[in-house]
Amino acid sequence: MKKSTFYIILTTCFLISNPTEYIWPTDASKTLTAFFGEMRPHRYHVGIDIRTYGENGKEVYSITNGYVYRIKVSNDGYGNVIYIKHNDGNISLYAHLSKFNDKIQKVVEQLQFKRDSYSIDHLLEPGLINVNQGDIIGYTGDTGGLSGPHLHFEIRDQINRPINPLNTALGSQFTDTKKPELISIAFIPQSNNSKINGFNSIEEYLIGNKVTLQDTVKVDGEFGIAINALDKVNGQPFSYGIYSIELFVDNEYHYGVQFDRTSFSQTNQIYLERNYELLSLNHGEYYQLFKVDFQDNSFVDKKSKGAIKPENGIHEFKIIVKDISGNQTEFNGNFVYEELIWPDYEAFELRDGGWIINYSNLDTITDFECTLSNSKNTESTKIKCLDSFDKKAPYVNIVNDTSLVVYNSNKTYNTIELQLESKDSQTIKHYVLLDEQVTDVSGEIFINHNYKNIGINFIEDEFSGLNPNLVYRKDGDIYKKPLFRKNKNILSSGLLTIDDFLMMDEISIEYDIDNYSIRKKGDVEKMLVSPNIFAEKTFKNGQIIIRHEKETFYDKAVVYTHTVKNPDNKSIIQPFYIGPNAIPFNKPLALSVNLFNSNDIEHSNICFYKNNKWIPLKTNRDNTKTITSEIKHGYTIGVLIDKSKPTIENIVPRNKATYKLDNITDFEIYLKDELSGINHQNGITLTVNGREILTGFNTYQKKLITLRLEDYLKIGKNTYELIVWDNSNNKNQLKGYFYIKE
Repeated sequence: MKKSTFYIILTTCFLISNPTEYIWPTDASKTLTAFFGEMRPHRYHVGIDIRTYGENGKEVYSITNGYVYRIKVSNDGYGNVIYIKHNDGNISLYAHLSKFNDKIQKVVEQLQFKRDSYSIDHLLEPGLINVNQGDIIGYTGDTGGLSGPHLHFEIRDQINRPINPLNTALGSQFTDTKKPELISIAFIPQSNNSKINGFNSIEEYLIGNKVTLQDTVKVDGEFGIAINALDKVNGQPFSYGIYSIELFVDNEYHYGVQFDRTSFSQTNQIYLERNYELLSLNHGEYYQLFKVDFQDNSFVDKKSKGAIKPENGIHEFKIIVKDISGNQTEFNGNFVYEELIWPDYEAFELRDGGWIINYSNLDTITDFECTLSNSKNTESTKIKCLDSFDKKAPYVNIVNDTSLVVYNSNKTYNTIELQLESKDSQTIKHYVLLDEQVTDVSGEIFINHNYKNIGINFIEDEFSGLNPNLVYRKDGDIYKKPLFRKNKNILSSGLLTIDDFLMMDEISIEYDIDNYSIRKKGDVEKMLVSPNIFAEKTFKNGQIIIRHEKETFYDKAVVYTHTVKNPDNKSIIQPFYIGPNAIPFNKPLALSVNLFNSNDIEHSNICFYKNNKWIPLKTNRDNTKTITSEIKHGYTIGVLIDKSKPTIENIVPRNKATYKLDNITDFEIYLKDELSGINHQNGITLTVNGREILTGFNTYQKKLITLRLEDYLKIGKNTYELIVWDNSNNKNQLKGYFYIKE
């Protein structure tokens, strides 16, 4: 579940050992916007988020007696945050506060001025600031790194392990009767020889309101199951993460996960528990229902097993998904160990405009499923084939036992997707072009590198109807490997081992059209990396250097690059992709880019491309032609020049204006920057009457924060100067003055 108000009834077995009666930590609301255990970039969400409806300043309370043992202030992360150690040994945390109560605020300001720093992190002695249950300790806000105002709240045990707060007495306030909702299920090959429905690629099925998978999945080799699910809560518009999931195969327990308690030492385990390949392909957040290598996750039941190894015959599976209040949804299905036939066919246009498709390796076609679409669209509208005569609509008939005839396609719906059944077998899903043969092909090579295997894919801009080859050089000889079509616009090599991929040089895709060939070069370069071994390699004729530190990946992997299209011509270098794309990084890869011909190094930014825009990475520059950064997963990389200086907006006090002393408690200044962002760590300097003020920055509001401005003001004329830098070394400067009267 991801967001909402709800009511949760917990049995005593879910409660922590100490039965302390906690109170709700704020009067802002009892609506939650996020649950414990949900996915965040490279980590778990280890608390709950309480909705403040976009407002700041709501009271925040200590949930029970204790003392403030840690206070922290920063521009990023949790922002203003309080840690309270309670008499029962647990720790509560309250983050993103707008301000603390007066007593805590006084201590914070003393520490800030003593250290000459807005950002502080301080441990307090027991008894210095005691709190009772219900005491106001601060006020809700939007400080730190967040997407909107809310209270982030956590409970940790005596050794600082996060606990699901709704497994404490806090959960007893709520009631929830809605069952979890299942969105889709995925079947995932776990070896280079594994196949799902004839292909060694992931197969997904939408679930919707169904409780049983209607299709029997055809499997060959080891595989795993993953589920995309969410929870809903009575009367609320939000969605949340799931509390627990179990998988049974042939009535035997196979896997279980429950989000109740974790450790900060294993937050990077999230991409070993959620399926990272599906996430990297933007297919959604799937809970993986099998253990993988290097997984050491306290959420996952230690009795859980790895890949499923099917034997002959039909097998059953059952998935039980629960929310924290005990509501559960079951989903059942079957899989069978079976190989599907790759059809051998030819298609010809008939005189009346219809098409006949002749199959040479099928005895008798007994049934078929098909849809029609247009070749020019990857996500085109599909229509179901009719199997009876219609004067206008397309329809399909079986003729001569081994052929299909398609009528009325009229080249509007010129692509047919088919799966056939014969007396003893079934074909894979395949695609046939019902149109003139293409004379050219455009598209891009994309390499998919998951935990153990690598696939070389070619993504066509338009469906060609052709069957190209993967061409490569190995030990000096040229080899050709047929590609198979996994869907209308994607052709694949199938799964290769790492060793096979490493031995392939000069990779390209070759189409044979009549008496000539079209070859699409891959421009692929690669480097083998292994845990505990440092590795470094130069790519792109010396332009790129990639450095693999120890433990970047959990296992042996291939770091590779290949050229991609320049999406908007903003990059000053030819964009390239760095992989692996579908393997989680345990630690970042170091990236260096040499800008040989550029005279604008100080304004250059290494960026990645996502959701149709360039997003800057933290870029390091020196006095050379090289800029550096780090990446945490596969990216399309480019370099953009940013010469736009940051903007300074909505300045209060107004220049030359006059104010009463009591009316000026803070500057109201907003700082914005389009590409690289404000350098809020050390790029903001504000002086008033010649004295520098301690400043922070609210990254959500884009607003300057000043500390104790009143200490710097005087009756009469007051001067100020503000200097702001962005992260591309662009500077803006503002000077002004105002008057204070008694």
